[in-house]
Amino acid sequence: MTRILIIEDDTILSRLVVNWLEEAGMKPECVTSIREGFTRLNKADYDLILSDLRLPDGSGIKILDWINENRKQTPFIIMTKYGDVPTAVDAVKRGAVEFIEKPVHDIPLLEAIQKALDERAKNGGDTKIIKRVSKAYQQLVEKAELVAGYDLSVMIRGESGAGKEHIAHILHNKSTRRNKPFVKVDCATITKDLAPSILFGHEKGAFTGADTNATGLFHEAEGGTLYFDEIGNLPIEAQQVLLRVLQERKYIPLGGTKEVSCDVRVIAATNEDIEKAVNEGRFRFDLWQRVDEYTLEVPSLGDCPEDVLPLAEELLKRFNTEFHKSVEGFSDEAREKLQSHSWPGNIRELKNVIRCAIVENTGGLIDAGHLKFKAVPQKENTLALKDDEEERHKIEQALQKAGHNLTKASEILGISRPTLYKKMEAYSLK
Repeated sequence: MTRILIIEDDTILSRLVVNWLEEAGMKPECVTSIREGFTRLNKADYDLILSDLRLPDGSGIKILDWINENRKQTPFIIMTKYGDVPTAVDAVKRGAVEFIEKPVHDIPLLEAIQKALDERAKNGGDTKIIKRVSKAYQQLVEKAELVAGYDLSVMIRGESGAGKEHIAHILHNKSTRRNKPFVKVDCATITKDLAPSILFGHEKGAFTGADTNATGLFHEAEGGTLYFDEIGNLPIEAQQVLLRVLQERKYIPLGGTKEVSCDVRVIAATNEDIEKAVNEGRFRFDLWQRVDEYTLEVPSLGDCPEDVLPLAEELLKRFNTEFHKSVEGFSDEAREKLQSHSWPGNIRELKNVIRCAIVENTGGLIDAGHLKFKAVPQKENTLALKDDEEERHKIEQALQKAGHNLTKASEILGISRPTLYKKMEAYSLK
């Protein structure tokens, strides 16, 4: 059962949220202060944390900082009635997956929680590096280690779940910047309005609610590496401001007048056909040239069948420890089934399959019956991402069919929820 820790001093709101979560089949626990929150977190693991921003003994962002410092992969959602832009920017920069303004309502809250849990499952719930033994992958690692010493902007291309971030860490750790920050930018969370402040920071008074100065991601990564995850999701307006700083190596914080020099290496990753995105006007040609001075291609797991069983064995050990199980290994039939699968979801899919198999196993070996593969949506049912009236009509139809449930609508369209948000914003749909 999904365990959720609620940190909220408004007891009436806490009771409401508990009722909503229990009705959704989750297991919520409530505390009213940061101190009590830390006490619970030091004793147990939670699948998600839902926290107020302003608590009696400080800011809820202290909990988020603790998650980051301890390398936890627990999704964090922040709630506040002080829903201003600076707080949103700060929460996004520090890794919050969602920012919800009060008064909180059940459907948007449950949608946000489910989205965060789904993303955590997709990412395997952790960022621990697992090794691949195939010749193709070893050749990729050799190339990455070779180019790491040269201060080039690198584009890492590969399917979703193939391990692009692992390669980004190799580039950073083998470079002369290894002792400086490695800062990840989740491009799906950057809107055109927030982009300048998130990337470059802002000065007090830059906009309504900007009560203090704030640094941006370029400042935080100074001397190190800025990793743009799924750069194809970056709004075209944000692409423009990013291009400018990459060309000039200088930027001006929002509301400021003084230029700031920056020394940052950019690594970008994408699972998208960037050439197609450029041709369709969704990605700037000049920015593509700037961030793709050298290309690394991550081979899919389906193209490297020799990686499957070693990865499966390693994951078995990891999840045995995590779930306090003692599953001994895989039967011959299970091994054959693992080897013959095409793995469209790559390592992420393998993690999910092994995790579920271990949970269902009561002892002995994992057999073929424990291995459950999800059906893969057909690509022809997905939405073509191009700006035209037909696309708008498709989005309107999907929203109507889903009862304006954005998660369901994005599934119908075959696009991510952040992409749907951006499309709705572009077409002024509500």
